[in-house]
Amino acid sequence: MARKKPSSRSASESSEKLMRSCGTKRPSHYEIMRNDQRLAASSRRMRATQGIFIDIQFIHITSANRGVISAAKRKNQVAVLNKAFQQYMIEFAYSEDQVRIVESDRWYSMDIGSSAEREAKMALHGSPERHLNFYTAGLTGGLLGWATFPWDLAGDRVMDGVVMLDETLPGGSASPYNLGITAVHEVGHWLGLYHTFQGGCNAQGDHVGDTVAHAEPNFGTPDDTLPNGSCQVGQLAPVHNYMNYCDDRWLNSFTSQQIDRAKKHVAEYRAGFIR
Repeated sequence: MARKKPSSRSASESSEKLMRSCGTKRPSHYEIMRNDQRLAASSRRMRATQGIFIDIQFIHITSANRGVISAAKRKNQVAVLNKAFQQYMIEFAYSEDQVRIVESDRWYSMDIGSSAEREAKMALHGSPERHLNFYTAGLTGGLLGWATFPWDLAGDRVMDGVVMLDETLPGGSASPYNLGITAVHEVGHWLGLYHTFQGGCNAQGDHVGDTVAHAEPNFGTPDDTLPNGSCQVGQLAPVHNYMNYCDDRWLNSFTSQQIDRAKKHVAEYRAGFIR
């Protein structure tokens, strides 16, 4: 997704900060309709006692001294993911002996959909049925990261996973997006969630009933007592929702129906992670 100017911050503020820019593709009308029909027709459901356990394979692409990720940063990133998801019985873990570190100038500056991205993933990915392939690199075009959707897995399993700007991991330099929340946002996509502003004020929105529809993304740390572009009078845009675009420190929640939707996607497309 291309960058958009924030409406809730002054020009001086926006010039001093990065703007959240997520490269995850906007699904086509056909993809949305086909997925909705498949979920509606499916008999696959998770039992209340079942949880989701996701094994992360960290794949760090470096270039000279750039992109080096410490074990402490990996541990902290997993802790951030678990803080966001574990209360919903979705848990993440990783093993240091599965971490891959690869030096490549070309792959380090990959862009979404580029030949460099495909080359890197073909060479480095682990089984997407058993792992969340979590790539870090320098990226290009001001992107903080991107993800594949669950329904993409069958058609192009090599590409499955999330790609993160290395400096968005906890303690990185990509302030105000350096607390590890970008990974929560992109993993949300990997679990089938759209942006909260998906579709703007159109009827379907993000296909989740309990997220307030809003016309465009929110940036920075907007006042959560104001409408912030909400589509209906009297409602407030979900400026603290992980699937919005606000600063890391401002994002702290999913809704119950977002989690229900994520679990339906896991049952339908990623059942190997159910425990």
